[in-house]
Amino acid sequence: MTTKEKREHVRSPVDIPVEFIVQGRFYDGMIKNISKGGVFTETKGTFSVGQDISFYFGKENIIGTIIRVEPQGIGVKFRKP
Repeated sequence: MTTKEKREHVRSPVDIPVEFIVQGRFYDGMIKNISKGGVFTETKGTFSVGQDISFYFGKENIIGTIIRVEPQGIGVKFRKP
């Protein structure tokens, strides 16, 4: 039996260090997979589904929303520009 992938975009495994802000507080983490639509980031902290998040990739700032919280990290959906 196969399970159909429900995600809209294909994910790619990566190990990218990242800094981000949630509710005015800086955090760091490691992006473990990325797609055109979002990321899963390993991080420590207390987060809630629905919180806004800003990622900093060098000079690039990408805004998203936390859509999943797990013990090892958070799933984030990027907002459309």
